[in-house]
Amino acid sequence: MASGGLSTRAKFLYGLGDWGTAAASTARNIFWFVFLTNVVGLNAGWAGSVVLIGRIWDSINDPLIGTLSDRVHTRWGRRRPFLLIGSVPFAVTFVAMFTVPDLDSDRALFAYYSLVFLLFDTLFTIVNVPYLALLPELTDGYDERSSLAGWRISFSILASLITAGLF
Repeated sequence: MASGGLSTRAKFLYGLGDWGTAAASTARNIFWFVFLTNVVGLNAGWAGSVVLIGRIWDSINDPLIGTLSDRVHTRWGRRRPFLLIGSVPFAVTFVAMFTVPDLDSDRALFAYYSLVFLLFDTLFTIVNVPYLALLPELTDGYDERSSLAGWRISFSILASLITAGLF
């Protein structure tokens, strides 16, 4: 933990780390169901089931990844390996979520999007849970943590607004 407080640059960089997950969450939460129904052509029941399966899995994988990232000890620290390993596959699965495969049946599309959502959500968790767990490890003291959290939330809100406006 830092003893003299973090520099503005360090807070900026930590806050910037929330950009990708915030933008991806916004795109998924606002546009993905509409994409599945209006672009892919899945009926609302199939699309809703895809989302339900992913959200149920999310309730399971979040505590698993949190526990794992608390217990892993490497020469790079506890959190960094998750961020490094998960970032690129997370981006790939985000793109796959908004890709229409050349499949001709609703069942095949349901299976594709269910699998992609499970992978996306797992990789989202692999990146986001350890990232969020970094906050209390980066600094001592309530005021410094609050300031760092403010930087993260500011970038999260900005990423969400820009994504919602441009996506």
